[in-house]
Amino acid sequence: MKKILIILIISSIFVSCSEDFLNISPKGDIYPETFYATASDLEMAVTGVYAIFNDLYFYGNALAYTTAGRDKTSQFNNFVEVDVFNTEGDNGEMLRFWGYAYQAINACNTIINNYEGAEATEAAKKKAAGQAHFLRGYVYFQLVRMYNEIPFYLSAEELSNDMPLTGPQEVYDLVVEDLMIAEDYLPTNWDDDSKRAGVAVTNGAAKSLLAYVYLSMAGYPLNDASKYTLAATKAKEVIDGAGTWGYKLMEDIADLYSKDYNYENNACDEVVLAFHNDNEWGCPLCGLPGEYGGWDVYYADLNFFKSYPEGPRKDAIFMWEFPMSDGTTKNYTELAKKHPYYKQYYDGKFDWDQPWNGMNWKNSRPQVALTHSNNLLVYAEAQAMSNSADASAYSAINKVRNRAGLADLTSGLSQTDFRDSVVQERAWEFCGGYFCTDPWYDLVRLERVEASVSERDPSENTIVNQPTKDHYFAPYPSVDGEKNPNLAN
Repeated sequence: MKKILIILIISSIFVSCSEDFLNISPKGDIYPETFYATASDLEMAVTGVYAIFNDLYFYGNALAYTTAGRDKTSQFNNFVEVDVFNTEGDNGEMLRFWGYAYQAINACNTIINNYEGAEATEAAKKKAAGQAHFLRGYVYFQLVRMYNEIPFYLSAEELSNDMPLTGPQEVYDLVVEDLMIAEDYLPTNWDDDSKRAGVAVTNGAAKSLLAYVYLSMAGYPLNDASKYTLAATKAKEVIDGAGTWGYKLMEDIADLYSKDYNYENNACDEVVLAFHNDNEWGCPLCGLPGEYGGWDVYYADLNFFKSYPEGPRKDAIFMWEFPMSDGTTKNYTELAKKHPYYKQYYDGKFDWDQPWNGMNWKNSRPQVALTHSNNLLVYAEAQAMSNSADASAYSAINKVRNRAGLADLTSGLSQTDFRDSVVQERAWEFCGGYFCTDPWYDLVRLERVEASVSERDPSENTIVNQPTKDHYFAPYPSVDGEKNPNLAN
């Protein structure tokens, strides 16, 4: 199968998010070293890592950190703290993501440090190691972008309650190394493995993520402009070989979010990486209005919605007219929160003519992390910044624009104007619920957080602290700061 999903099972073998991940015996390391003896052991261990990702994306905790961006706002306490640049170390959303992220790292480290001793074929060992390297690289990539300097280790023996923080360069270097190993070890597809076919990471996902990692390294805080060339080269490799993995833009962007193509254990050919919920997590109620029984956790920023270009992409992503059970329709201005909502990641079970029916907090659709449109936009920006905004760069962004119902980008733009156009396209394409490519990360890497607050509607949450570089990254969980003085905020 062409799409890349991660099936999340056996999560019951993991304990709930721990407040003391710095314990010498981290709870994510559930198997002794002697466990990794056979191919079956490796399979079980890798499946266990996928299970942690179920918890990692429980309720969309990762979205809290990105609420301060242009596209989302909230009146839910943990999200509001972020939105007004006053995040506390006891923020529950951050705490849960931090705990599960390090559980995943612990489990990946243990596989990577023990897989070679298993009595299994080299192919089986490489597949297990490739998945562990990919998933560890993915989690460290998320953490370094959220916190910048982080506890960083490759084995449980390195853990201590006074371990120092590691800066972003060393963390990014490992992420690159992990993804390069994953490129080499992972298969193009899993059609020969009935358990993994269509539901495990591939070398195409590794290449796609690596291109995006390089783009991130070109921006703040590393500002390594040489990485633009690497980003362009790697993204072009995926684009040129898209047929190998079956990647393509869906002709109708609504299909990218529809039940017909993205439901239960399926995702469309545009999806490069997603985390499958198996009808367990994902919490559709978090992004639904209270009038439908939703929890109003987050919704669209007013000015972002008003400035969003009309067309099929806006229709597919937003909901601003709401049918009611009494036969009437309410505009978003008539709702309690007086905001439009994002609908692209609502559960596929919903009937949009009667969305108040059949809602619960479980989700049957994948949580999308990377799409092929990201490959195209990474290439467009990186090619322009490393060389020039040539015909290939214009072609890449125009494919995304045309699918959204927009005309070709104006030709002859300067290098920076072209870059800015791509970044704006990314904000429109990835607003709302994306975890990995959220527009917030573009604001940080291009050092635009300070300026972004001027774009908010005056009726939005009042800014508590005018943002500076100090607000680019999340505070460390206070419970760990009490154990390790290096984590004191």
